[in-house]
Amino acid sequence: MFVQTIHLIMKNIFTLLIVIFLFSTNKVAAAQINACDISYQATSNKNIYKVNVKIYRDCSAEVLCAGCETPFPNGNTNGCTLKNAGFTTAIIGMDKGFEGINYGDFNLNIVTGISNAYDIVEFQKCEKINSICTNCNTRIPGTFKVGVEVYIFEGLVDLSSVPLGCCNIALGISSNSRNKSLTTIIPEAFYTECVINKCVENSSPTFTNDAHATICAGVDYIFELNPIDPDGDSLSYKMVPSFKAKGVPVSFVAPFSEKFPFPYFGPPNQTSLNLRIDPLTGNISFRPLGLFIANINVEVSQWRKIGNVTTLVGITNRDLQINTTVACKTNRIPLIKIYREGKLSNGSQVFFVQQGKQICLDIVAEDQADNTTTPPIEADTTDLKWNNPGLYNTVLANASFTRNYILNQRTIDGPKADSFKFCWTPPASAIRDLPHAFTVTGMDRNCPYKAYATRGINIKVGEWSLGIDNVNSELLKVFPNPANDKVVINYDALKTNHFELTIIDVLGKEVYKLENTEPRKNNELLIDLSALNNGFYTVIFKTNNGNYSQKLVKE
Repeated sequence: MFVQTIHLIMKNIFTLLIVIFLFSTNKVAAAQINACDISYQATSNKNIYKVNVKIYRDCSAEVLCAGCETPFPNGNTNGCTLKNAGFTTAIIGMDKGFEGINYGDFNLNIVTGISNAYDIVEFQKCEKINSICTNCNTRIPGTFKVGVEVYIFEGLVDLSSVPLGCCNIALGISSNSRNKSLTTIIPEAFYTECVINKCVENSSPTFTNDAHATICAGVDYIFELNPIDPDGDSLSYKMVPSFKAKGVPVSFVAPFSEKFPFPYFGPPNQTSLNLRIDPLTGNISFRPLGLFIANINVEVSQWRKIGNVTTLVGITNRDLQINTTVACKTNRIPLIKIYREGKLSNGSQVFFVQQGKQICLDIVAEDQADNTTTPPIEADTTDLKWNNPGLYNTVLANASFTRNYILNQRTIDGPKADSFKFCWTPPASAIRDLPHAFTVTGMDRNCPYKAYATRGINIKVGEWSLGIDNVNSELLKVFPNPANDKVVINYDALKTNHFELTIIDVLGKEVYKLENTEPRKNNELLIDLSALNNGFYTVIFKTNNGNYSQKLVKE
């Protein structure tokens, strides 16, 4: 059974670093910061980086910029910048011999346009119920007294003042006011950072989902970070403390702590449902208990082989805010189901395909009925969308995401469960160790508390080296393909009982071998693949008349 990332729309380094951090020097009331994403992209000038900061603001608190209080047309932000929003910046060296040296400051401008400030609660889409967010005066606020707005700041940061001997530079952001609604953390200042290694051309990963989620109390939950690394670097993940200043962790409300940041199933007993993070995927898993508002900070490290040495080339932090709700008692979260060639994926979130070969997946958002409740819960109509990965990853630019029905006839003919077909033919440039990722989100139409589920889908592109010369896949049948735990090998067309069967991985390593001299029913073999890792394999079938092979994918 695959795991879904569940969201409910209701409310809201490695020591070698240089830090660009933004301290708030304004001691008057400031906007309350719920969460923050910070990323950077290399430019043609090795000392110039394009920096992007997303600020998640509690709409019940002070405005982010005074200019946003004045009505304006078409998203004009009246000159809102990080500085006049209550932040300051600094460029500070941290490599040996450069620690703590300030090399100047910078400022980032808000990205103009209505698409910048948006309310992630999205109550306006359900019976026109608006939250109190104004989206920087681009819409009329409602009376629902929760809401989180996201503002995007962007600009070029010049690091040429940093000496050549200082490579590592951390980009940070600080405010003097965390969200006052926090229940597990004392809401003092907010600080987060990411790291640039300016001696290596590198850009940080970006994240295609929000750093804020409302989830269901008592329901197993996975938050997927959904990173896209433009350089194809390997990523690793770990949870670190949230910070109120550079190197200074936040203070917790008793009995909570860095190791127990909010109530979840498990403590003091260690179980598989404890709060945990997968160091390879970054998925954060837990079962939340009760109502709370808390933060989780995840450190994402980038690794690259340079001169055959695995090197840390960058770090970024995501300080996430999690709210819980009990509204799930009156609604059920949609399930996202994925089919490949008509077969339902049985839990795999990684799909394998050979470069140059098309992969198609049918993706369905299916709402859940529950006849055990009083009154019974009926299945809602759902709506499905994706994050269009071609906007972030050029090798996915030819991927398509099309409806499996005629839109203007849906109200008559259905389907009630929204359904799309994803298709992609990966080019040779898509071959890499890391999978290519995108996300899909399925939302129901229950009002006013709509629920939605997000699932990350990973596609690993590879190629096979068969290791033999005589290849005739027409005579050797391998099915199902892709396979899960078992695969059938049919060799009836070869008219032989004497053969040697070998399965090898992409490195040419033998993972299975069988020598056969006896007749078998239907000239078929049933091979158990449960001990093999997911990935690409080659089935090699050697007879006295020649060698034959077929490609095999295990998912």
